[in-house]
Parts: sequence; structure tokens; C-alpha cells
Amino acid sequence: MIFLSKQLLLATCFLAGILSFGQSLDQQGIPEKPGTEKLVNDFAKLLSKDNSEELEKKLLAYNDSTSNQISIVIVESIGDYSIEDYAQRLGRKWGIGQKEKNNGILITVAKEERKVDIEVGYGLESHVTDYDSKHIIDELITPAFKQSNYYTGLNDATDRLIALMQGSYKADSNQHRNEKIPFWAILLIIIVLVIIFSSKGNSGNSYRGGGAGGWIITGGGSSWGGSSSSGGGFSGFGGGSFGGGGSSGSW
Repeated sequence: MIFLSKQLLLATCFLAGILSFGQSLDQQGIPEKPGTEKLVNDFAKLLSKDNSEELEKKLLAYNDSTSNQISIVIVESIGDYSIEDYAQRLGRKWGIGQKEKNNGILITVAKEERKVDIEVGYGLESHVTDYDSKHIIDELITPAFKQSNYYTGLNDATDRLIALMQGSYKADSNQHRNEKIPFWAILLIIIVLVIIFSSKGNSGNSYRGGGAGGWIITGGGSSWGGSSSSGGGFSGFGGGSFGGGGSSGSW
């Protein structure tokens, strides 16, 4: 009887350890949203506690001042999923960003597969393009991760994302020199020019560009620092959606 009790106690402790240090998965192998929601969730223990808290503090302050949510999720393994599929399923399951704005960005890191992905919500795709995401991974995350500097890579990446959404970051013009203009873009420009010149000759009416163009600014341009002290902590994800914008890579 005493032996059985000891065995039961050991089994209980083992189960408690799994629940404490691992993440709970659904039937599809996607992590369940933690009971206490955070913007930085390191299930693989790549970050120190202090580094994780520093990232959380920064992203929480940015969320408080703009409502844009940048979330980092680090997992042990993505199993049979591609990193892109896994990240999209995770982002939709957790509802990162606000439902009416879809203003969430998810950085997913898979420790075992050494892969990383950036998913951008619908509402932020005009501010953070696929091109931007690719360069953030190639220039900031991958080089740091290869040196096991996981905090540096993620910290620099989130700084770049914030700068892009605030409009304070301008890409080096040399990066764009090697980018080829797609044929459809050239054709579209020609068509627009033909329409403009044709309209000038019709009954003396002046041409006016459409008023519906332009970018939608989400969250304003206010500073993201210093507002978390009064916010009372992260209030949780709001149910945002992702449309496939972003990029992925490996280290």
C-alpha cells in the first residue's frame, strides 16, 4: 500500500512537471492559448527569464499605446507542419490582434527545426510587407540566432517592426536597386498614363485622382514607451486574423 502511494505520488509529480514546463496542445498539435495571456510565450526556454520579461515589457507598452499586438511564440517542435502553416494556425487559434482591426503580428520560432516565421495581420500588411518580413529574418534574426543570440535577434526584429508601423524606418535604397519591376506593374502604369492623357482631352474636364487610395494608419504615431505602468498588464488577444502576409526562414 505504501509502495503504491509512492508510485502514485511520483506519477502525479511527473504529470505536474509536464504541465508546468511544456505547452498544452490541441488535437492538431497546436498550442492551446495559455490561461494567463502574454505577448511573449517561450515554451522551449530559449530566452532567459529577464530577457523574456524585457521583451514582454516593450511589446506590452507598444500594445498599450497603439493597440497593435506583436506576439512571440517559441516552441520545441512544429512536428509535421511547415513553419508557415503552423504559424498561421497558431495565430488564428489565439486570435492575435483585434478582431475589427486585424492588427496582430506573430513571430513563431521552432527550436528543433531551427525555423522562424513572421505572420502579419490583414490590417498591417500595408505597413509591414512580405519584403520587409524577409529582410527582418535575413538581416536581423538569422545572423543572431546562428550565434545563439536569441534575445538580440528578437529584440532587433521587434524594434524594426515597430519602426515600420510608425513610419520611422526607411529601407536602404541600395536594397531596392536589384529588385525587378514586374511586367504587370509596367503595363498598369502605361494604362494609367493613357487614361490620364485621354481624359485631359475630353470636354476640358480636369483629371482628378481617386480619393480612396492611401494607407490606413493603425494605432496612430504616438510613442510606445512608458504606458505599461498604468495599463495593468496585458488584457489579452482580441480575435484578429491573418491572410498569409509575411515570410519565413531558418538558421
